[in-house]
Amino acid sequence: MQIVPIFISGLVGAACSVAFSYGVASLPCSLASKGADAVCQVPSFGKALDSWKFGFVVGGLVGLIWSPRRQLISRFQPVHLSTASLITLSLYFFSSQGASVSSVSLNSLGSRVSTSSYSPRLSAFLATIRWAETGTSEPESYRKLVFNGTFDNFSTHPLKKQCVPINGKTVCSTAAGAYQMLDKSWYDLAPKLNLKDFSPASQDKMAIEYIRRNNALGDIKAGRFDTAACKVGRVWASFICNNYNQNAKSIAQLRTYYQQQLQKFEISRR
Repeated sequence: MQIVPIFISGLVGAACSVAFSYGVASLPCSLASKGADAVCQVPSFGKALDSWKFGFVVGGLVGLIWSPRRQLISRFQPVHLSTASLITLSLYFFSSQGASVSSVSLNSLGSRVSTSSYSPRLSAFLATIRWAETGTSEPESYRKLVFNGTFDNFSTHPLKKQCVPINGKTVCSTAAGAYQMLDKSWYDLAPKLNLKDFSPASQDKMAIEYIRRNNALGDIKAGRFDTAACKVGRVWASFICNNYNQNAKSIAQLRTYYQQQLQKFEISRR
């Protein structure tokens, strides 16, 4: 058996598989907003590298069957093909587990939304952001697109750009989820926070990271709601202390909703 030609064929197959996978994995990058596409390429290439095993096995099989030096087809028995197919499928299955799609229905979403690991004040603050950004703090908020519609695939950020006129200007955004995260926020935070999906738990972690970056966690912990709300106003247009002019809530509205949620979370912890 000519091992070298088969090995070379396997390498060629691996390279082709990685190139093809990268092309497919990087397609969403073309949908990203300006400034997010470059960041998108890095995780896309990482995902593509996982496909080399599949390409190597398939390439090796091609080299085995169509070897120019020997008529191996006549020697190639069905049992060989069955064994090779099982090996190929096994390698492909295990290498693709990290990229599996998690589509969640609204009925099952509630069971995945849990802030029990957070303090009542932080939980109430997160609920207030969800309400201000999407109109509700309930599980449905995690499925909201920025202007119209919802999404069900939580394997990644939906990457859907929508445009509407606001105050005489056309505003386009890829914001999605309970905290209306942009695509560039997803590409920035997903690798840093080791997020595997855009699930409710991941969305909560992204929001908390932005709260931390704006030095508002200490204010939330100390009960300084107004101060914390102002600090995160640069992140969420529905809050105070920004000039986005996108129909922000007043501090009185935010404070009232926060107090209602705080009371609810404090009661649930007793």
